[in-house]
Amino acid sequence: MITDKIFFWVLPVMYGVFTAVFMALARSEGGSASARLGTAAFGMGMLAIILDTQRDYFPSWFFTLAVPLHWLVLVYTADAFLVRHGDRTPRRPIAWLLSVGLTINFAATFIVDNVAIRVPNASIVAIAILSLAVPRFFRHRSSRLDNITAFVIAMCWLCYVVRFAFYFTLDQSQEYARTSQWSQYMMIFYFTSAIFALSLAFLLMMAITTDLVARHYTASTVDALTGVANRRGFEALLEKQSSHRRFGAVLMIDLDHFKQINDLHGHGVGDGVLVATSQTVLNCCKGFGEVARLGGEEFVVLLRPNDTKAVLQMAELLRSAIAATRLDRPYDSLQFTASIGAAMIETDEEINDAIRRADMALYRAKESGRNRVVSARSSYTNGQLAVSVLN
Repeated sequence: MITDKIFFWVLPVMYGVFTAVFMALARSEGGSASARLGTAAFGMGMLAIILDTQRDYFPSWFFTLAVPLHWLVLVYTADAFLVRHGDRTPRRPIAWLLSVGLTINFAATFIVDNVAIRVPNASIVAIAILSLAVPRFFRHRSSRLDNITAFVIAMCWLCYVVRFAFYFTLDQSQEYARTSQWSQYMMIFYFTSAIFALSLAFLLMMAITTDLVARHYTASTVDALTGVANRRGFEALLEKQSSHRRFGAVLMIDLDHFKQINDLHGHGVGDGVLVATSQTVLNCCKGFGEVARLGGEEFVVLLRPNDTKAVLQMAELLRSAIAATRLDRPYDSLQFTASIGAAMIETDEEINDAIRRADMALYRAKESGRNRVVSARSSYTNGQLAVSVLN
């Protein structure tokens, strides 16, 4: 008897451990949606197993609450993964399934007391819930972890189908009615539930950890105000360039008289100008290069095209697009412009040399009256880099 009691406490203890782990992750993550949903799923799973296996401690009818809790575990577990992709199980069909399933479950407990209805009903609703979730998992396979998770969820769905068929094939209704906890059906249920709970818990922890690392990396490489790469992100782009040639030209962009905008209209408006400018540059350069904010009002664009004419046309497009950019009311009449320095990345040239030439061209654009594009080309004299600036 002691062995029996220990056996039926193994699953709830396991669920309890994972509940504590996801609760800790939710707190450390500042309320990660996946961690919160994981806490709810495994917390309800722990309660469902306790209600189902420790019937001596509760009123006789309490065990019937284990079934709807089990359904909710499936919903919350699926959502814990799907929320990472901005998705979730469809609420209206899920609500309809839970309502119908709960009605049948209580009717088969308190009205007719029929095990042959309760058990299949529990399986059918679970299969239907997973049938709604599985396609969404395969829709969001953007990484190896997503592929593994989709496979495990699909195997979980298949397991429910097999258990459902097993219940009828081997006529488990009589054995379940006689000894529900130790029936073949329930032993298979407990065993497979433990396997899938372990698998999904570890996968969810890996997913949350992966998201945490990605968020920290993004926070360190993306400018919080404009959403483009910051200086550290720009340096990461340069490292990629050094490993294999990806870019053909550099554009240095600096907003004209930006300090006056801050002085006359306030830093809030100045921030709005920076955001609007970054969006304009991003929209113009989409598919053609990478954009970064080096600090203040200075931006840099690494362009993939290596044709001088195309690069200068892109630079002129950016200049005119920035000049045409407007803020929302009441500052929609505010006009601002930018000066741009352009430099092609020469063959066998270090990209930092091209950046310096583009920066010198930008300086010349400022001296020449602003709101214009100036390009630079390089030549070598006595082994020293010389710069020739062309309007």
